[in-house]
Amino acid sequence: MAHPYFKDFNSEDSWLYATEFMRPNGDRGEIQRTLNLPEGPDRIFYMTDSLMLPPSEGSTIADLHLHEHHVGWEIFFVDEGSMDLYVNGMKVLVEEGSILHLQPYEAHAMLFHSPVKFRLFAHGLTINPYTEVIPTLYARDPDFRDDPEYPEMARRGGSDTGSYGREVPVWEEAEVEKCTAVRHISRPLAAFKLDGVTAKMISARWENGGVCEMWAYEMEKGYAVKTKKYSTLQQLYYVTQGQVKFTVFDEEFIAKPGCVVRVPKLANCAIEALTDAVVYDTGGLPRMQAYMLDRASILQYSPELAKDPATFDSLREKFGIQLQIG
Repeated sequence: MAHPYFKDFNSEDSWLYATEFMRPNGDRGEIQRTLNLPEGPDRIFYMTDSLMLPPSEGSTIADLHLHEHHVGWEIFFVDEGSMDLYVNGMKVLVEEGSILHLQPYEAHAMLFHSPVKFRLFAHGLTINPYTEVIPTLYARDPDFRDDPEYPEMARRGGSDTGSYGREVPVWEEAEVEKCTAVRHISRPLAAFKLDGVTAKMISARWENGGVCEMWAYEMEKGYAVKTKKYSTLQQLYYVTQGQVKFTVFDEEFIAKPGCVVRVPKLANCAIEALTDAVVYDTGGLPRMQAYMLDRASILQYSPELAKDPATFDSLREKFGIQLQIG
């Protein structure tokens, strides 16, 4: 059974359910596992794990499924494999370690060179309204997918998800660094070096409808940080490198690559890097960019204020920063 605070993309115990998607030509295109369903009015914390499969021999560019979403943001961690991404008139090579940040109306298609592991952290997406009751169906009627009436019902439910097909893309090959839809920790929008950790902004709040922003924390072995005593915002951390010990309430977890730790509201949480590690804040609800910029301003222009710990305590409170960072 899925743990409320700790999830591992690689473990069946963390999956709510699994499903498969077929391409129009009959190919099996995706094996998807859902770890968490969207929450709240902004439909945040939607997590899926997908194995995307290459097309069969003889497929052509006409078989690409170019489409756009009129609502919602898709953030894919490409944790294994490589692919061609067609977006904004470009074709770019996307390799392991990249992050796709796809915004509404940004038509996109992918051609997979090998099986690709996609870890999705989405918000705002309109999904099939029946998706949220699928776990109940699995529990009550494990064989429901064998019912011949089910596929047609599911298609009707999924016909108004805000996803629209587009024509075959026209494109020019480009370097991946020129494609704003592809992010990488080596190309952050901003970076701030602190004692034991470097905070890197991967996507900004204005790129996410004002809902959230994404940060990567490159932690040195031994780096430790706690959240405020009563965290007012839920947090979601994804480990991609190293080993990190998380303590949530009185439970301790050792998170390795592929693990997600969810810190609920009002929970106390401690984080310690057992090795050099990379942790992404994939919830991104605090205004970390505003905090980091104003912190830098105080250090530069008001060094006397910076000597008083209460200065930065107040600044963290102002911007909803849950980590006692900096």
